[in-house]
Amino acid sequence: MAERGAHLTGTVFAKPSIFEIAAQKSLAATLEPAAKKIITFIASVNPDKYAWLYQWSDEVYLVLISTLQHYYLKNYSASFSETFYGLKRIVLKDSKVQLNLDKKRLNFSLIILVVFPYLQKKIENWENQNLDLNTAQQTKWKVHISKTYKIVRAVKEVLTLYQYLLYLSNRSEYPTLSLRLLSTSLTYAKDNEEIGLIELLKKLGHGNFSANDGLEVIRLTIVRSIEVSAFFLQFLQWWNQEHYHNFNLTTLPVPPAPQIPEFAKKYKGICPICKKPPWIHTAISTSGFVYCYTCILTEVRKNQKCPVTGYPAKEDHLIRLYVQ
Repeated sequence: MAERGAHLTGTVFAKPSIFEIAAQKSLAATLEPAAKKIITFIASVNPDKYAWLYQWSDEVYLVLISTLQHYYLKNYSASFSETFYGLKRIVLKDSKVQLNLDKKRLNFSLIILVVFPYLQKKIENWENQNLDLNTAQQTKWKVHISKTYKIVRAVKEVLTLYQYLLYLSNRSEYPTLSLRLLSTSLTYAKDNEEIGLIELLKKLGHGNFSANDGLEVIRLTIVRSIEVSAFFLQFLQWWNQEHYHNFNLTTLPVPPAPQIPEFAKKYKGICPICKKPPWIHTAISTSGFVYCYTCILTEVRKNQKCPVTGYPAKEDHLIRLYVQ
């Protein structure tokens, strides 16, 4: 791989295939769901202490991914997923190849990789919430924003496909729109010239191990752990796709019913909010308590938690019960 990117002269450089570009984008797309699963698990272990992690999961992930991407852009001139597949970003400027990102392009790359997906996720969540409202409840500006966003998204998809076709036909040096805007392309990275973890540990055995070497060991351990985790995520994604249709839920053992706590027994047959028999029985999947639909919908939209247990909850966690 090193020899493919060893000699970059003029604007001639080794271009990665469209499959490698698609693979690194696929890996990047798995990072957020994986992080959200970890955040949800931590919040479920101790809801009273870590419920805020779930409520602010988008923002927590934004901080984590910003730190990760900034580290890789600064040290490898590539995003995390691009580095994982042996790629790096180069600047095509004045018919010459610049091997490392300048500060301006690094910052804009970080914004495109981190901030834009965050804003897109927020807009999509807002749009999904508006789908629950009828036309009369939606204001004109909400309708206009929703239509404008759909048009912009459709145009972006068309332009992305067009850019892929240009890249495949060798009519463009830029595989994606974002890279084209930054006058930046992708090529194969050289072999990493930094001292490796094994060499640092050898220095420990020879007795010339310094404090800076210790910090470098910690840094490399964290970096390699993240990269191994990324490989494991890709493997799990492939494994689930291969074995999904052969998986049978009925073969799993049935867990025992949970014990009902004493404080919950006082709400038997009544809605914990209005203290009346539930009207349109609705349960929260995160806590199991049953409420009136109108009572719990208002509460979840306002506070995003179960009013009895304090467990985090959203509208998606409301389950209609059909009681005889």
